[in-house]
Amino acid sequence: METYVRNEAVAVIATSGQVADTFQGRGGRVNIVLRNTSPNAIDIISVNLGVASAVAGTGIVLRQNEVWGDSNDSGYQCWQDRIQAVCATANGILSIMER
Repeated sequence: METYVRNEAVAVIATSGQVADTFQGRGGRVNIVLRNTSPNAIDIISVNLGVASAVAGTGIVLRQNEVWGDSNDSGYQCWQDRIQAVCATANGILSIMER
């Protein structure tokens, strides 16, 4: 059985946009890790779990090199739905690993 794995960096701008879709893989998403790999300290990325737009400074706020993750554990299933993100500037980069 082949496992879906995503490892990529996506641009995040000053307007909210979807960075991860509802997970469609076999058995659901097992884990996801988001890291702000933006080049500048002012490129602060805010993340919202769900279909609502991300709002700067609210939700999961990731400063340069900060990480947020979620994974299955002891009966808990990690987040399966969409993920939205917005950057305080137009230069954000969000590295995403999900499987």
